[in-house]
Amino acid sequence: MQRFKKILVGVDLSSGDHLVSDEVSPASQEAVERAIWLAGSNSAELTFFFTLDVSAETQRMIEESNEKDSIVTTAQEILNRLVSQAKESGIKADSEVCFGRSWRQIILKVVHDGYDMVIAGTRHLGPFKSILLGSTGVKLLRLCPSPVWITQPQSDSQIKSILVAHCLRPVGDLALELGAAMAELHGSELHVVHSQEHSEFDSWHSTFQHEESNLKTPLEVKRHIESQLTDFQLKTHPQIHIVTSTPPDIAVLSLVEKHSIELLVMGTIARTGISGLIIGNTAEKLLPQINCSVLAVKPADFVSPVTS
Repeated sequence: MQRFKKILVGVDLSSGDHLVSDEVSPASQEAVERAIWLAGSNSAELTFFFTLDVSAETQRMIEESNEKDSIVTTAQEILNRLVSQAKESGIKADSEVCFGRSWRQIILKVVHDGYDMVIAGTRHLGPFKSILLGSTGVKLLRLCPSPVWITQPQSDSQIKSILVAHCLRPVGDLALELGAAMAELHGSELHVVHSQEHSEFDSWHSTFQHEESNLKTPLEVKRHIESQLTDFQLKTHPQIHIVTSTPPDIAVLSLVEKHSIELLVMGTIARTGISGLIIGNTAEKLLPQINCSVLAVKPADFVSPVTS
């Protein structure tokens, strides 16, 4: 898989009342390790990126107290260690520290400097509550034009099981291409699910379902998916799940639990006429409930509304 050339790694160095912690959190360390692995597989460059996410007033107070240089230096020292870790693996890497809203600064970095992947970590807090919702992660999934990989800490570096949610549109094809490539690299078990209860995984409103209906017979769905997989050398035969009587989000959650899925790959799409405002009903329902990592891709023509 030689798809990615510039990867941006969002590193969270905050901890409790500390603006900058002395250690990288397990969630961010997971993102770092995934990024180094992916960069090695793609001959890609890495940038480790930390944003001091404080209000304008707090930033002003920091600057007036002459603590800014000390805080930035501390953060930069930690990022330098990550750069060294990447370079030990033969990866070209650099780092940057800035002030601002984390999600906005990451997206601006992607838009202005042409990164083709963002990787960031999140900590899962329980079966129905994740930091991902309402935080940097969900903003990135909604608004970032590049693929976004939100990782969660795992006990094993090898991803054993991957699930691709396929909507049978071009963005679903992109998701399957990426998921299959990841499965090929990791030797993972690959599952692909398509739900026919609604017309698409990324459906927003019944009017769109009616106008853009892409319903196919189960045989057509299977042929569509299998035709995409012919170019991949997978360790095991992929399992295709065609669901006709269960809402897409429930179908995905069920498969994640049943097959101990460690990575969910899916396409996201805006539906309101304002690019990136939402990512679809299914994705919105899934995010606070899943306990695996998520890799989301946008349609090829997606344009982020975040430009400045």
